[in-house]
Amino acid sequence: MMSISYCLRYGLFVLLFLFLAHICCAEAAPAKDYGLIQQLPAKLAKDRNEARKGQASGVTATMKNATYAYNNALEAMIKELLAAYYPKDYISDESIDDYMKALYTMRHFRHDAVDPAGEDGGTMAGLEVAGDVSGDLEEMVADMVQAIVKKDAKFDYKAWKTKWDQAAR
Repeated sequence: MMSISYCLRYGLFVLLFLFLAHICCAEAAPAKDYGLIQQLPAKLAKDRNEARKGQASGVTATMKNATYAYNNALEAMIKELLAAYYPKDYISDESIDDYMKALYTMRHFRHDAVDPAGEDGGTMAGLEVAGDVSGDLEEMVADMVQAIVKKDAKFDYKAWKTKWDQAAR
């Protein structure tokens, strides 16, 4: 039979071991890797400049395709952030698709709702809607980054956001 003092000593040893293991692991745990986040403004600038080439063509179909390609690039950034910084399967690809459809639907509705005369916006209406969705997606990426880094005092979100906003212009 084990003595009470042996059990207490063993129990204290286990507690001390667990405490020290926790402290060691907590201090040794690496900081989050924000490499992906730091690259996003440059990636955005590249994608934005590529889109501008098509948008400057003056051909509505080319302009729309360039804007849709830009929106697809922003959607890819959202998926990259989800894969890198969120729990696995936290937001499904199906949910992202639903979100994208909802953005376009909402923007179409807003475009139509501010036209009480019911005049067709013509081919430019679709371009305006896609451009509005671009702004929504840019804002979503920035909101996600802010949520990811908000508890890390070492990350300068304000500086990152300035770079992001400059790249979006």
